[in-house]
Amino acid sequence: MAGVGYDELIQKQFQELHVKYPSLSLKQIDNNYYLIGFLGFSSEFNGVRIQDGFELFITIPCEYPNRMPAIKEIGGRIPIDFHHSGDELCLGTPVDNWIKFCKRKTLMGFIELLVIPFLFSFCFREKTGRMPFGQRSHYGRGIMEFYCELFKIKDFIAAQKFLKILASGEYSQDKRCPCNSGRRLKKCHGSMILEAMNTVPLEYFQYEYKQSLSPG
Repeated sequence: MAGVGYDELIQKQFQELHVKYPSLSLKQIDNNYYLIGFLGFSSEFNGVRIQDGFELFITIPCEYPNRMPAIKEIGGRIPIDFHHSGDELCLGTPVDNWIKFCKRKTLMGFIELLVIPFLFSFCFREKTGRMPFGQRSHYGRGIMEFYCELFKIKDFIAAQKFLKILASGEYSQDKRCPCNSGRRLKKCHGSMILEAMNTVPLEYFQYEYKQSLSPG
């Protein structure tokens, strides 16, 4: 059962959200909260302006904000083969999503840092035939592409080694850095590993490590 702190937090954050996005409603069903309704937005990239909106159903978990909301598009516009995980929208890899969410850990932040960029990308592709911000591969390869970006490397094998360290939750500063620089971790990518460990829940890394072993 959700506690009083959870209720107050949701109500306060929804009030802020509702001012800017008044077509979203907050519903409470059996001690759980949901955002339901139309989300309209207007964004531009490379001279292409998109003004659109979608009917959404967003579940706010009782562990929020220590767990992100889950989102469904209920208007039937986004096909299941466009970045879905089951019937939920797949906004990105779990770790990438969490890092973005932590920049502004509010319902407004979730909507503006994760949801609207996803919806904009879909609309942009619908209009132009291409994705505005690029697109990662699916399955394990896509995860490795993310970790190459995160650690600013190009080697998938090194990225896999970094992820293995993160998934184990064990950091040894005197080990050689997986990037093959020849330096010890504390003199190379160590601070980046520690920052990731201090930001992202361990189970996210464990999930992605398991997924990274999948072909694709």
